[in-house]
Amino acid sequence: MTSVPTSLAIYWAMDIMSRSGGLARAKGLSVDEYIGSQSTPQERLAALARASAKLSADFGTWKTPWSEINRFQRLNGDIVQQYDDNKPSIPVAFPSATWGSLASFGAVTRNTKRMYGESGNSFIAVVEFGPKVKAKSLLAGGESGDPTSKHFRDQAEMYAKSQFKDVWFYRADVEQHVERKYNPGS
Repeated sequence: MTSVPTSLAIYWAMDIMSRSGGLARAKGLSVDEYIGSQSTPQERLAALARASAKLSADFGTWKTPWSEINRFQRLNGDIVQQYDDNKPSIPVAFPSATWGSLASFGAVTRNTKRMYGESGNSFIAVVEFGPKVKAKSLLAGGESGDPTSKHFRDQAEMYAKSQFKDVWFYRADVEQHVERKYNPGS
């Protein structure tokens, strides 16, 4: 999570990809193919210099850990969040699937220097099938969309640290851990 190389690599890739799209299309190639086979060493080095300069301008140094950049923030129940670098957020190690992360955390900047997760895997689960089913899961934020609920962002730290919780699969387990019951019509 504190990887400086991740920060530099992702900023380099974002820069060179944004500058190579039109050139790739003109040659009938994907951006990845173009960068790998058609871009020059000078173009790749220039993208690295721009990435380093952007990190320095935004964060004071190019040696910025990924955890300072890639964040989870849920300030209210709005579907489209207005992120704010000055408000609390949680560092997240996962990058976007674009960069090869299986636990994808697609982050954006929206008038911010930091990137905030807006797409990707909001639910992650592992299940062991056998004589007795066992499962663990977690959600990106929490179960509730209500900012006043204790379950609004109660799993955010766990998600950021890949700390799974037990899934209560069997009725007895569910009843043992029930917080409240709902009966339709009541």
